[in-house]
Amino acid sequence: MSHGYATYGDDPEFTREYPEPVDTTRRDLDELFAAVDGLRAAVEETDDRLRQDVADLTERLETGGAQDRLDLLGRRLDRLQQQVQALERAVRVSDGVPQVDLDDVGPETRALAAEAARWDDLHQELVTKEQRARYAEEIAHLDSVRSALSRCDADLLEVVRVLASTDRASRARGDAESSLRALSTRRRTLLDEEIPAAVAAADQARLALREADAVQARVVPQLERAERAWHDLQVRLRARITDALGSNALLPAWFGHALGLAPPAGTSGDAWIRTAASVLAYRVTFGVTDPALPLGPPAAEGADKTERRWTWRARLESDLDTLAL
Repeated sequence: MSHGYATYGDDPEFTREYPEPVDTTRRDLDELFAAVDGLRAAVEETDDRLRQDVADLTERLETGGAQDRLDLLGRRLDRLQQQVQALERAVRVSDGVPQVDLDDVGPETRALAAEAARWDDLHQELVTKEQRARYAEEIAHLDSVRSALSRCDADLLEVVRVLASTDRASRARGDAESSLRALSTRRRTLLDEEIPAAVAAADQARLALREADAVQARVVPQLERAERAWHDLQVRLRARITDALGSNALLPAWFGHALGLAPPAGTSGDAWIRTAASVLAYRVTFGVTDPALPLGPPAAEGADKTERRWTWRARLESDLDTLAL
């Protein structure tokens, strides 16, 4: 009896006929949900306190102590948010929510990634516009020194005319004789040194341009295939990510660590899905399988940071940092 009246729990006949089952799984889930709710409330409370602290510290940010305190509060908030995400993930796993392996893209998509990855190596085979311009300068320089020889010959003819038409004792004849010596030396330098060197350089430049044209004719179609492969890869990976989001499946831990659980609202959503697809493309291209680190471990000491893998990684890290702002 309770409060003076009978209840179903007090009725032995009711208890015998309808025994109450003991569901420990449900109880554990309830406890997990309660813990998540508690942490979520703590995060919201901390967020409110953080906003207030930011307002209080705005006027004192020039001092080191204020900045340190602000950084500490930010780290605490990040830790709380991570704990909430971990518990929410545990609850969903316990509740039987299906998990999706975004890295398991299949051989066809991996082949697209391999084809797209050839773009950088292929592009390096092409002669740059700057190098082509230098070759063109070498060819033009030959025309320049040949023009200089023509001017020199014309000047020599004029000097010979002056010498033939003036008296030996005249000043004009003395000037013409000096010019004759200088022009003769200049002509000999052009014929013996400058023109042969310019001819050799121009011949090499023409040969290099012909080879560059042949390489371009061979490489450009392959570059176009690599570009199409990259486009198709991005379309596939975007669809894979959006399908996973739409199915309410449990995304991998590395995805949540890098990008959160859902795209942000507003215009930044497109940048978010582009970055998400690029991160997944990076993992597929370089075989990254780390369950927690979205881009895998960092480069080893002594690694060439100019290699495509590490330059791409640096761009992705920058994009992820921008999304977090």
